[in-house]
Amino acid sequence: MSPKRHLLLATCSVGIEALLADELRELGCQSVEERRGAVAWRGTLESAYRTLLESRLASRVLLEVGFGKATSERVLYDTVSAIDWSAHASPEHSLAVDFLGLNPGIRHTGFGAQRVKDAICDRLRQDQGRRPDVDRASPDLRIHAFLTEKHIAISIDLAGPPLHQRSGGAEGGQAPLKETLAAAILRLAGWHRRPRPLLDPMCGTGTLLREAAAMARGDAAGLLRTRWGFQGWVGHQPALWEGLVQQARERAPRPVPPIFGRDRDPASLAQARQSLARLGLADCVQLEQGELAQARPPVEGPGMVLCNPPYGERLGDEAEARRTMGELGDVLRRHFLGWEAWILAGSPALARGLGLRPEQRIPIWNGPIECRLLQVPIDTRPVKDEAGPHREPPAPR
Repeated sequence: MSPKRHLLLATCSVGIEALLADELRELGCQSVEERRGAVAWRGTLESAYRTLLESRLASRVLLEVGFGKATSERVLYDTVSAIDWSAHASPEHSLAVDFLGLNPGIRHTGFGAQRVKDAICDRLRQDQGRRPDVDRASPDLRIHAFLTEKHIAISIDLAGPPLHQRSGGAEGGQAPLKETLAAAILRLAGWHRRPRPLLDPMCGTGTLLREAAAMARGDAAGLLRTRWGFQGWVGHQPALWEGLVQQARERAPRPVPPIFGRDRDPASLAQARQSLARLGLADCVQLEQGELAQARPPVEGPGMVLCNPPYGERLGDEAEARRTMGELGDVLRRHFLGWEAWILAGSPALARGLGLRPEQRIPIWNGPIECRLLQVPIDTRPVKDEAGPHREPPAPR
């Protein structure tokens, strides 16, 4: 008998759906379908587990357990209570419900979540004599409910904590870049196909560096996580999961090219070192303290500069952000001849402040901020005067 196939959904940041779809195909998922902020496919539980363990772009992985009409509160309740919840939840495990969507019959997400929770708990009490506790902050099992105008989709969250938490805890600093977005930037830059010498001259707590090193080495993204959403799910298959984990542990590491990080803030560098050590990457990245103006190529020959300069709006100083972007452009054109830069600019205005003409301006969202990822080839000709080459004129958005 062939393994059961489920409707599965990997969620992601808006704008990177195509990247996630490509990654899922690389992981063996078939007939993937891009949606807004997610990619769906019909696959086995093994494909879901593999995505959880290996994906660097997915935020969560959801397994659909029910779908039906939800035109009113009563119809919603009946649809959810018709699911055999004994196959998914246990009175011994706490649960929580995340509810998204509204329609004419259900006009408040809090009310919708309450009715879904009631239906689940009532069905379990009917079948097993007890109902589970509710823990909204840290449940053993998290249920996702997605409401449309007439229907409701009910899914189990197999991830638990968001998948960008590679070691099970937040890694970010003052202006964090999620690991999933860092991985998306690296894929857009082609790093996953051709790793090469890399420098982040404003590395902060080192998110881009960690992702680059782990991606080049071929590490499974979730190998060090100890908490998962499926651990509170009755349908979990431990032997299948442990087999995939063992395969990932035994995988031979690939060689990592030279990777370097600089930052002016010693506290950020200390946190970067701790995070690299926690992921077993301390020997893969060289860090040093220093000002942006003193950044120089750490190796002979061309390489890649990759960085996420301050945006101004979150760090509180737009003028300083513009000054930093201009300084970055000056450093690149004077000292990084023949290199390629990929820079995440927090706005079109900051992108123009670089003073170098990008080959690409790729829209990408960092949380609520619409950014531009700039691909900037750097001329091989030395700058001959202090003014440097002609700066790029303001360009339309």
